[in-house]
Amino acid sequence: MNTFQIAESALAGYKAEHLSDDRINALVEQANTQVDEIAQNQALYDDFRSQVNAPENTDKIILWVLFMSNEDICSEYIDAFDKDFTDTIPISDIADLLIYLVYMKKVKDTELEGFDYLSDYEDEGLADVDQYALTNAFLYIQKLKEVQIDF
Repeated sequence: MNTFQIAESALAGYKAEHLSDDRINALVEQANTQVDEIAQNQALYDDFRSQVNAPENTDKIILWVLFMSNEDICSEYIDAFDKDFTDTIPISDIADLLIYLVYMKKVKDTELEGFDYLSDYEDEGLADVDQYALTNAFLYIQKLKEVQIDF
């Protein structure tokens, strides 16, 4: 996962400027709620977990990132629970949570069950989310480096 390579200072700055506590709290609540909702259908939950091969004690937020970055799982979730939104969860939501997870691990030194698995996980959907998160961080860093030049 390339997002894990972002410097701690850049993660902290990005978190402070772009990821408000309200946004993170809403995304974390959404992740927890949706994973709990999926878990109510044990067969579907087990199927999703087996598709991503997640370790047993994986944090719900990490599970949500794994599930929702997988296009097939995301579509199946939307259909199974008759969600009133498009066939995908916005990549910006998943990317913001990915940056937040990396921030919590690297900057706050928070232990997150399944983080090592997430950081080594190879899937096209997660690679897209990772690239989106990394691009957002690079844009933030580039903006920091810009200076106004007077002629």
